[in-house]
Amino acid sequence: MLLCRRQVLDALQSLRVFLSYARVDRARVTKLADALSAAGLRVWWDKAIEGGSAFAKDIARELDAADVVVVVWSAASVESAWVLDEAGAGRDRKRLVPVQIDATLPPLGFRQLQSVDLAGWRGRAGDPKLSALVATITKVAGNAASAPPPATPKSGAARRFAAWLVAAMLLIAATGAGWRFLRPGAAGAARPIVAVLPFTDMSEARGKAYFAEGIAEEILDTLAQDKRLKVLGGNTARAISNNSADPGFARDKLGVTRLLEGSVRRGVSANTVKVSVRLIDTADGSEIWSKVFDRSGADVAAVQEEVAQAVALQLAGPLGGNAQIATASAAKVPPAAYEKLLVARQLLRTGQLESILRARALATEAVALAPDHALAYAVKSLATTKAAAYAALPPGAEADARRDAETAVKIDPNLSDGFTALGFAIVDSGRHEEAIGALKRALALKPDNVEARALLGREYLQTGDVNRAQAELAKAAAADPLWLNPTAYYIFSASLGLKLDQARVAAARFRAISPDPAEADLVDFGKTYIVGDYARALAHANAALARNPKLTPARYFKFQALTAMFAFDRVSDAEWAIKPPFYRRYYSDQPQEAARMVLTNGASAWDDQLQVVILTFGLDAATLVRAFDARFANVGTFLASPVAAQFRAENAWLYLAAAFDRVGRQADALLLRKAARARMTYAEANGLAPSNNAVTWAMLLLAEGDREGALTRLERGTAAAWWLVCNGFPRIGNQKPLASLNGDPRFEAIKGRCRAEINKQRKLAGIAPPLLN
Repeated sequence: MLLCRRQVLDALQSLRVFLSYARVDRARVTKLADALSAAGLRVWWDKAIEGGSAFAKDIARELDAADVVVVVWSAASVESAWVLDEAGAGRDRKRLVPVQIDATLPPLGFRQLQSVDLAGWRGRAGDPKLSALVATITKVAGNAASAPPPATPKSGAARRFAAWLVAAMLLIAATGAGWRFLRPGAAGAARPIVAVLPFTDMSEARGKAYFAEGIAEEILDTLAQDKRLKVLGGNTARAISNNSADPGFARDKLGVTRLLEGSVRRGVSANTVKVSVRLIDTADGSEIWSKVFDRSGADVAAVQEEVAQAVALQLAGPLGGNAQIATASAAKVPPAAYEKLLVARQLLRTGQLESILRARALATEAVALAPDHALAYAVKSLATTKAAAYAALPPGAEADARRDAETAVKIDPNLSDGFTALGFAIVDSGRHEEAIGALKRALALKPDNVEARALLGREYLQTGDVNRAQAELAKAAAADPLWLNPTAYYIFSASLGLKLDQARVAAARFRAISPDPAEADLVDFGKTYIVGDYARALAHANAALARNPKLTPARYFKFQALTAMFAFDRVSDAEWAIKPPFYRRYYSDQPQEAARMVLTNGASAWDDQLQVVILTFGLDAATLVRAFDARFANVGTFLASPVAAQFRAENAWLYLAAAFDRVGRQADALLLRKAARARMTYAEANGLAPSNNAVTWAMLLLAEGDREGALTRLERGTAAAWWLVCNGFPRIGNQKPLASLNGDPRFEAIKGRCRAEINKQRKLAGIAPPLLN
């Protein structure tokens, strides 16, 4: 007898029960959950994730793992979209056990199952009604375990999945009742702050998570056009979703007042799909609006826009007159290509090189499937440009990125993502006017395009407009506060103006709100790197890599920290392997060999700023001028070229000017020095701290015969920000245009300060031996 009881208890403890209910019934459901747990069942319900973090993916995970779904029917729960969806999942898997706690009948579609009547139950453990419920749970679990697996849907159904999915949302726009009760306050109250969380795939077979997340992202893009709402960017929404263990995260750290979450569940038959959406009040975690739709057939983009308008209606009421929310784009992509693009876009956000390369391959496949659709070309272009930032791609890849972006905007001149891709493809190429024009067009088409705004800030850095750059990057960081990119560039832009307090505040803010310790480490890298604290910067980069070895920016930042301390021997072979071969030669004190390698690239070497620097530093004057003349008709042509327009390229100009002096072409040298002076003067008038240009000014002034001015610039720069004078390769004492200063006590003092500061950082980082010159 004892053995039988033990077996029964063991069997019960192995059963996982998912408890679905309406929040207003929580007091009664608490007693039920406690009683079922006391009976030996493993009960999961969402009590543990209240307070704004009852996110769909947590529910989906537990629902999928449950042996039995117990749904508590009441007057409140029959009106809850979420309860209906959870009950439907249990019914479709033949794991549903319905319970009634009042006289309300179950909804249509759920009345074929006999409910366990707990209307008169008062929480007593020995009540026969509870015993009947436990027996039913055990029976249903046993039947479900022995049931055959569901049939695999036909491939044709998968191809039609996208259209069926979004069609399920068509009627949301008609559901406007009750909006007045959902506003965060009376007239004059602050705009609702909304986060659209990634939708969860609750299909039994799974495998459509990327599609569900893509639906949410399209809704976010459209919803953000409503100026009555403040909609946080997608990177921040994903971080909120991933941080469901902290109930107050969205509310307390980001000020979010409303969360929109949803799920997608494909039905048993091939042509059915259900979509559930609900709005959550972050003040108490309560559900304030929800809807479940079971539809088929519709246009994807149109339905997504309708969903966004319906949600806006719930949050802020109807728009006046005939106004409508502007849509992001009318571009359509066939379902076969659409799913590949959704996967690619998700992969691009990982910041991991392997994922970015996979995204590029998927986007290439999408272009083949949909050669007349702009979005496919835009995503392919973005993937190529991002991959090129971290790896050596085949020759012509960057030109392909620009060509794909141009194709995207030609096919659809109203596609914001196309202009973003075009701006990204040329943002570091020196074509400033063209890049700024493309990015401004992207923002005109979609003002909430955070990626375009962040890129615009980067491009203003290239033109020397530091103040404008910082303003745009601040807007981007505010719109998507948990996206690393704009915050990192904002810190960099602040450092260029030596606004170090602003940089520290931004870094502290990101660290305080970020749920991703690895990304917070990267922001702390920036905070320390910009003040010459290279040892701590290296530690932050290593910490980020330890947390996430595939985080590609962390590898790049580690390289920066090591090279700032001239610790080239500490760069691993694997890190060198992903860079062009001439990098290693140049940074290993073999500039002449590096220059010879660059020369083999022919005229294209003059299109890359680092290769131009290597040529000007590593070649003798006569060889350098010959290489220059083989590419450019004259100095004016060079100064109008993209490479000459790149950020802080003036050092290379002055090396080139010195070469022209040596071969007797003083007029050309004078033109280059005049252009360098104008560029530096403009940048310093627009927010760039003079210390950034101290070495370049010294080169210019020394060439003009102003030795005192050159030394004064170097001394002032070193006193204000030594790292801006001492950092960089070659070391200041090896800069050829400054060679005549060697031996001067004032210059030797500057070199000594640089040597001491760098050696201090090397010692703190455990790097030996110290630098000797």
